[in-house]
Amino acid sequence: MASHEISVEPDISAVAPLVEWIEGRCRENGLADDITFKMALILEEAVTNVINHAFADLPPPHMIRVRLDIAIERIVAEVVDNGHPFDPLARPDPELSRSIETPTGRPRHPIDAPHDRSDRVPAQQWRQSPRPRKGPALISS
Repeated sequence: MASHEISVEPDISAVAPLVEWIEGRCRENGLADDITFKMALILEEAVTNVINHAFADLPPPHMIRVRLDIAIERIVAEVVDNGHPFDPLARPDPELSRSIETPTGRPRHPIDAPHDRSDRVPAQQWRQSPRPRKGPALISS
């Protein structure tokens, strides 16, 4: 198993270089393009959410680390940060009586409209414990 780890600056400008790093590690280890794309997308969203939400009202230093463990049969990705934890169970239940369409009639979900990010709803994060947190993601090919 190949293990790779990188520290990421807690700034949105660090996301593009992170995606390039992820793609490079996946390709170095012979992963298919579709798996490489999925890993980059998952980790881009997770790290973007950490940058945009986890450090609100917290003094520096802010820390984000991404780790990839790549083997033939599986990939494990881990994002560790020292920001505020996110507990999806503490959020109110969604209002199911509302339309999923925006007032303009366009869908809100990025899968329904991947070319238009203006109505994008961020994915929920899998952070649940106090800092430092770890959020594993597993993709099997």
